[in-house]
Amino acid sequence: MKKRAKNNNMKKNRMPGVNMPDGWFYMSDKELTAAAVKEALDDAEYGVEYWEEAQVLEIVLGERSSMDVEVLAPRLGEEEADAFLDSHRVRFLCYVTFQPEEYENVKAVMEHICGRIGGFFCGDTEDFTPVVEAPM
Repeated sequence: MKKRAKNNNMKKNRMPGVNMPDGWFYMSDKELTAAAVKEALDDAEYGVEYWEEAQVLEIVLGERSSMDVEVLAPRLGEEEADAFLDSHRVRFLCYVTFQPEEYENVKAVMEHICGRIGGFFCGDTEDFTPVVEAPM
């Protein structure tokens, strides 16, 4: 999986007028595991493949669509990025990938996870935007 693209630019996807980052992060100030993310989806209607040893999940959104989640150490190795992690007290960090044109479907999954176990998702961009949290 790609992590922290060197140019950190938002890349245009195939749908006109829609810009989404290539990758995303899930961040939480709680000590979690990939199993906790999987359990947050137990009441949802998504297929989930889970590889415990690798701390990786594949969330199946449809026949040809998925969201991949890989647990990382909560450091990114860049001064500004690590300062962002520190300011949000991030103790659990995942790198998340999906096809940008699937954003609306994935956003519902992101909101569901945040609603169940907290935390937030943010784009792998210079300023960590856009941000997705649990709906109010």
